[in-house]
Amino acid sequence: FIQGFPLILTIWKLRIIDLKPFNYPVLKHGRLYYSYRGYFPVLVNQQFLYKCDQYFVPPSQHSWDYLTCTAEGWSPEESCLRECFFNNLGNRYTPSSEKKCLQGETVRVRCYEGYSLQNNQNTMTCTESGWSPPPRCIRVRKQCNYPVIKHGRLYHSYRKYFPARVNQQFLYNCDQYFVPPSQYSWDYLTCAAEGWSPEEPCLRECIFNNLENGYTPSSEKKILQGETVRVWCYHGYSLQNNQNTMICTEWLVSSSQMHPWKVKSYNGDITSLLQSAYPPGMSIEYHCQAYYVLWGNRNIVCQNGEWSQQPKCLEACVISEEIMKKKHHIQLKWKHDTKLYSKTEDNIEFMCQYGYHRLIPHHAFQTTCQEGKVVYPRCG
Repeated sequence: FIQGFPLILTIWKLRIIDLKPFNYPVLKHGRLYYSYRGYFPVLVNQQFLYKCDQYFVPPSQHSWDYLTCTAEGWSPEESCLRECFFNNLGNRYTPSSEKKCLQGETVRVRCYEGYSLQNNQNTMTCTESGWSPPPRCIRVRKQCNYPVIKHGRLYHSYRKYFPARVNQQFLYNCDQYFVPPSQYSWDYLTCAAEGWSPEEPCLRECIFNNLENGYTPSSEKKILQGETVRVWCYHGYSLQNNQNTMICTEWLVSSSQMHPWKVKSYNGDITSLLQSAYPPGMSIEYHCQAYYVLWGNRNIVCQNGEWSQQPKCLEACVISEEIMKKKHHIQLKWKHDTKLYSKTEDNIEFMCQYGYHRLIPHHAFQTTCQEGKVVYPRCG
């Protein structure tokens, strides 16, 4: 007490702020308007104009903004954000006006009936790389019909499981000289929303182990259809047209951009040892794919720089269950005969489904496969 009055003491606690300087900022997807490097390091509260790269904007969404030095660091922390535009999108309801979304924001999408975003999603998020999933409404498949695999087949017929549901998988293997993209001896064929996956289940596998008049690789190389291999010929030798690469095609290994030996092998394959060129008088053997019938000489000969007359693989007939049952009201006569492929000249017998009667003469119910064509009788 001082002269009868109480004495109140107030103690102020001062916090010393760390005013450490900050170095020149490195902006992801942006840059300062001017270099300003002469001003760095800088102290807290100093500001600098900056702008962002194409497709990116400051959080304020202005064309430029200020980058501020604070006690915690540079602000804003993420100075440039991706800007995504949402206007026109195929197979969906288009918004009345263009929408702009910033990185991290999500927008709901309404696709037309029968369409959906990838993986049946109904929202898209603006990410640093753009929209995720991609801004595209794709047709939604709820079922997949029995697949006809080029150069391959399912392990078992599985026909009772078709049409298949999305995400169902089936084992398959490929014909000789062909492999799945995985290069295993077998793999899975998956029913996806976009159809069967992989889209090309069987790819040609080319083996490169010998190069006539050239340097042979130290170990055997296996390359897939579409892949290329570089070769080194001896001095004075070259591939056709002075090329130095070969590409693995559906049928043979050929020089880049060249038709493989000018041998047209539709629906068939070469069984002889593959070479980059053949001397006069040499022959190669030819065989057809499953269910195709060889017409002509199995062996063709190199003569005067050209091949002798090539054989033809007569196309097989695919018996359509949909056409039989829904359009013609018929079925195969022998119930135990479930094969839906027939070779050329094969006889095929039909009968009416239960409750239906023949609309054409009886003899028309026994027909013949003719190079991929079959005439269906009709019941009503």
